[in-house]
Amino acid sequence: MLPAPETWIAPDGTPVTIRPIRADDLGLETEFVDGLSPASSYQRLMSARRLSPDELRHFTDIDYAHEMALIAVTSVGGRERQVGVARYVKSTSVPGEAEFAIVLSDDWQKRGLGTKLLSSLVAAAKRDGVRRVVGTTSSANSAMLALAGKMGFKRALHAGSASTTTLALEL
Repeated sequence: MLPAPETWIAPDGTPVTIRPIRADDLGLETEFVDGLSPASSYQRLMSARRLSPDELRHFTDIDYAHEMALIAVTSVGGRERQVGVARYVKSTSVPGEAEFAIVLSDDWQKRGLGTKLLSSLVAAAKRDGVRRVVGTTSSANSAMLALAGKMGFKRALHAGSASTTTLALEL
């Protein structure tokens, strides 16, 4: 069962809707990804590459039996704008485990949205029977490391690469 949309009020009073992504959100997702700064895009993908149209379609037209993607949207000038996304994909090799990722638009970082969006994703994962979420981030991504620490994720340097940190949370 998909989580119901929820409204979160940012500290400045801006309402943000958090809801499952849909195939018809392709335009929102494309605009969102294209609007990320090179630094934010690099932190999310851990490379300078840009997502292809096929990858963007895959990110919006998902199989909810195996993955979940929650987007954060708000109204700007009477038009819906995506300001964040968090997702997990269930492991095919480790039962009960899922890999997660999160990215926020640059103007929504350090405003509490990351905590809310990741908390909503973790709650959805628990409801879906996931017992452990894991992810990787650049060891220099201080914002992600701080968010993970605040939420109780354990972290360890990735085997074979001091520049990558593995994050894990038992649910």
